[in-house]
Amino acid sequence: MDIQKLQGKLTKVNAEIKANTNGTLFRTCFVEVDGIEYFAKIWEKSFQNGVEIGADYTIEAQLDGNTVWLTVLNGSSAKIATASDFAHLFANVTV
Repeated sequence: MDIQKLQGKLTKVNAEIKANTNGTLFRTCFVEVDGIEYFAKIWEKSFQNGVEIGADYTIEAQLDGNTVWLTVLNGSSAKIATASDFAHLFANVTV
């Protein structure tokens, strides 16, 4: 499965705690990406670390056939770095 990371806004977290097939606890939630709200999940341990509705978080998008599974990662709500963000650091490097 291909995994990508992007930024999204957490819009709602459901109170019900669920368990996946291996017993890992999670909550369903909703995230907004590019103005569209999507269904997602957040691991219960991540939720217990604290999240804020309306805040931007890193979202892991995992492609599984025609389905994309979204997971909120609250360990890093910072912007995801791109090559252009740090191009100036490598501008003077010669190989």
